[in-house]
Amino acid sequence: MIELLVTSFPFILRVLYLRWKGLPITLYNVHRALFLWFVMALIVFFAVFYYYPKSFTGIVPFRTVPVVAEAGGTVTEVFVKGGEHVSVGDPLFAIENTSELAKVEIAQRKIVEINAANEAAHLEVETAQAALEAAVAALKQAEITLADHEELRRRGSAAYQPSQLERAQSQRDTRAAEVDAATSKLSTARVQANAIIPAQLESAKASLKQARSDLDKTRVHSFVDGTVEQLTLSVGARAAQAAMSPAMVIIPDRTNMESGRIVAGFSQVSRREIYEGMAAEIACESNFHIGMTNTVLPARITRIQTPISSGQMAPSGRLMEPAERAKRGQVVAHLDLVHPEHQELLVPGSGCIVQAYTTHLKGPLEGTFTAHVIEALGIIKAVGLRIKAWLGLASGIGLAGASH
Repeated sequence: MIELLVTSFPFILRVLYLRWKGLPITLYNVHRALFLWFVMALIVFFAVFYYYPKSFTGIVPFRTVPVVAEAGGTVTEVFVKGGEHVSVGDPLFAIENTSELAKVEIAQRKIVEINAANEAAHLEVETAQAALEAAVAALKQAEITLADHEELRRRGSAAYQPSQLERAQSQRDTRAAEVDAATSKLSTARVQANAIIPAQLESAKASLKQARSDLDKTRVHSFVDGTVEQLTLSVGARAAQAAMSPAMVIIPDRTNMESGRIVAGFSQVSRREIYEGMAAEIACESNFHIGMTNTVLPARITRIQTPISSGQMAPSGRLMEPAERAKRGQVVAHLDLVHPEHQELLVPGSGCIVQAYTTHLKGPLEGTFTAHVIEALGIIKAVGLRIKAWLGLASGIGLAGASH
């Protein structure tokens, strides 16, 4: 509409000229002016819509974190309310934990039992060490006795008796066997005290750690700072483990960068004209008000998503049918507000109209008169955006025959 008004001056001038001359205004008299008007309007329409792409699919994105129980069970406590702000580590709800508490107690008792067995094993080592020392002393005494009898035999003494020599040899062999047995018993006791018992203790500690981990899972905590919404959980209900039916949803606090971020989809035809750093304006429905202040906010395109979503493929059991993707996807652009103080004006999830402006035409036309004319046409889209915002306000309150 604005384009028609801007290009109507040939027709207006022709009509004024005919009136000044006192000539009748007929189609024959104004047909050249009408044709010139049509050509100029067509050129302006094409230039404006091509070099100033617009998107009606802009949104203010935000993230949500669904909260589910890591272990299923009956809810025993709910620590938060809907709309309440939580921080990282704050408890959200708890489920029945009798079984987990019993497992923790069993694991703790097992550790106490193994610690007692460890003390007994060290005492067994000391006992075996003492028994070995006694066996070694007895062996030395038997060897001395045997040596005495062999000395008597060598000298041919009257005190020598063969039976006494045999008894001493038997006694020496017995003592040697006792030393071997005591050594083996000491080795067994040391393995028990230094290897088996510590391994059992580590295993018991691991079991206790696992039991405590299972116990911790019965109390769900927040992993983000945010606001609790859609709290559907109540005491006595069954906590679900599926993300499709969460107990509640937490909307994380937006960072400074996220607070001023808008995402919009442009026609694929506009891909060659939009670029990073391109000037733009946004008009979000949640900002429409009767004063029309801060309704249109300046922004810039900061990133353009390279792939187009409609072409993505995922492995499945059937071949892709191109006809199923007949609906063409859009070129997704990310925009940031120019002025940080406008960030608080954006309502997460709000729908926005995004108007991009070609403020510096590049290519063969750069620096030419035509380029300056095209760059000046941005005023048409700027005025049009504000008119659309007013019409959106009128429609939203029912003035234009419709309401949200």
